[in-house]
Amino acid sequence: MIRPVLYVDLPGIIYALDRRARSRQRDFANFVCWLEPVESYLPPPPILRNILPFNPGTRTWICEDHWRLLGFAQVRERPRRIAWDLSYLASVTQPQVASDEVLTALLEYLLEMAAVHGVLRVFAKIEDEIPELDMFQRAGFQRYAREFTYVFDPGEANTQQANPWQSAEVSLPSLRRWERHHVWGLHQLYHTVTPQRVQMAELLENSEEFARLHAGSLRPLPSIFARGSENYVCDVGVRLGAWLRICRGHGSVPHRLSLFVHPEHSDLAEPLLRFGMKRLLEADVRRTYCLVREYDSCVITALRNSGFEQAATKVLLVRHVALLATRQSTVPLLEQRAAYGLKGLGTVNSRQKIMR
Repeated sequence: MIRPVLYVDLPGIIYALDRRARSRQRDFANFVCWLEPVESYLPPPPILRNILPFNPGTRTWICEDHWRLLGFAQVRERPRRIAWDLSYLASVTQPQVASDEVLTALLEYLLEMAAVHGVLRVFAKIEDEIPELDMFQRAGFQRYAREFTYVFDPGEANTQQANPWQSAEVSLPSLRRWERHHVWGLHQLYHTVTPQRVQMAELLENSEEFARLHAGSLRPLPSIFARGSENYVCDVGVRLGAWLRICRGHGSVPHRLSLFVHPEHSDLAEPLLRFGMKRLLEADVRRTYCLVREYDSCVITALRNSGFEQAATKVLLVRHVALLATRQSTVPLLEQRAAYGLKGLGTVNSRQKIMR
């Protein structure tokens, strides 16, 4: 049986238990999708987390048999609430039940729930070349890009690379603090650096939604609500040449930075990266993560030249969902029986559903 549960960070708790079990050479669960601490792009401020211990933008479902947990799935809503990110999908190790059956049932169920709640797209991020990739393809997910995780670890870097930007002067006369009027420019910068196939897969046509998804806010926030994050842009006059977001880590969470650079202003990548690392390491010296996609070549070059190492590769998937027509007045038909299908982006055809 699959049923919803309230948000109590159950997936995060089981993920921590699984990491501990694997350190002792044991298996506790099979995680296909999981949310790293640096991937929580819009977590609620600490004050709100204490007052409201649940996230209304998160939905969690568990698969159980006679009160025995078999697996779970969790999604997070994007700002406009018409798209979900699959943050967790896992099956608990059980000798009596096959893992593939549990994962497939959870994936099909959350796709049905997406249609019921008016969600148009479901995004997933999984490791490259894992067997469960076939399961996603059978469910109609389409692969549209790869994402690399680059890490800078001051503890493992040599003496010359430990903090090369601490004494270096950063000259960026076009550097500006993030302001409300940069929303449109950031959206145009995304269209410039992103291939057409990726834009068609993500369909981020609303500039304010894109700004909330990546910059976190349309306006600068007071430090009590900013959660240690800052946004900067390089304004070159007629357009934005680059954008930088830095998020300071806390507790066991590492630092994170995100970067977009216009192809005609690739020389801004390394100075902007040095500026961001200098800001992060001034407050606290800890590991720093940067998630970059395979087509951001100038950003990848800047990361490698600055001592970052590639730590992981993940595949980005999307499933376009057809809404359910529950009333004849909504979709007028000449016949009482009709077949609806959704063709993919040239790779996978979705499963057809018969509606009466």
